[in-house]
Amino acid sequence: MIDSMEIKSNQSKNTGAHADGLALLKALADGTRMAMVRALIQRPMCVEELATATGLSAGTISFHLRKLEQVRLVTKSRSQYYVLYELAAGLLDQSLRSLVQAGPDDGQQRRLRRRREQVRRTFFSRGRLVQLPRQWKKRLVVLEEIAADFEAGRDYDETEVNTRISRRFEDYCTIRRLLIDEGKMTRSGRTYRLVGPSTPKQEGVMEERSELKRQYKETPHQAGVFAVRNTAEGKVLLGSSLNLHGPLNKHRFVLEIGSHRNAALQADWNRLGPSAFVFEVLEVVDPQDDPEASAEDLLSILEKKWTEKLEPFSERGYNTGKKIRE
Repeated sequence: MIDSMEIKSNQSKNTGAHADGLALLKALADGTRMAMVRALIQRPMCVEELATATGLSAGTISFHLRKLEQVRLVTKSRSQYYVLYELAAGLLDQSLRSLVQAGPDDGQQRRLRRRREQVRRTFFSRGRLVQLPRQWKKRLVVLEEIAADFEAGRDYDETEVNTRISRRFEDYCTIRRLLIDEGKMTRSGRTYRLVGPSTPKQEGVMEERSELKRQYKETPHQAGVFAVRNTAEGKVLLGSSLNLHGPLNKHRFVLEIGSHRNAALQADWNRLGPSAFVFEVLEVVDPQDDPEASAEDLLSILEKKWTEKLEPFSERGYNTGKKIRE
């Protein structure tokens, strides 16, 4: 007789394997993430390199990298000033059979329904909205509840829309605007129409937009001066930026693919090879040096200092213009 604990253990393993497989398939069912995976198959890359390789913004790349990290498809490690991402060994070698052999993940749907019901109980009392939640996902649940008061495929004039919303919440102007902004309703003049339930793809797009906005606001930008050094011949390309997040990796990447706009630097790279070059941050702006000065002014001081020190516009350097800021 098979031990009941063994059966339970095997069932648990199958459920876990399916949950991982389902999450992996969902993560790969996106054109952007597939393009990133194809790029990472070639070699590990940082955010800026992936952005250049795929033609997307660094913010978009960061958002999708978190999705790939959640399913453990990519891992990351620090290399000097930057974080490199690479594909997890062996995960892509799984067979399709191993990913789909278990049944549907009803547990996830049940958890989603419970969370939605919790939002309704928290923010509604006797059918009326007590308070508009600040969190975007909870706010969507509230808007879907109010949108259910309208019929799909029917036109409503603005007066009727205001009347129906005011039965739920006194600030009908805010709710009406949010229904439009979140794609729950369309408006043409004073005529409104319900769009209908959003698809998982539409919800994913809105979630991505919200996440990218939050990320942009919270990501700190560090200004400073950097250099690409030819250690074999003592030449240097001097640069500066108000956001050092990616310039060095950008220079390295375009040199590697042979398309750097500085022809002399590209020629020396091709002739001497990557081992002859060093990419480094020389100095960053410290606001404490002058709390009343702007980052632009402090960066200008550093630019003057390092320009005088390294003379990148002479035979010792690759710079061709008088401006080094990117």
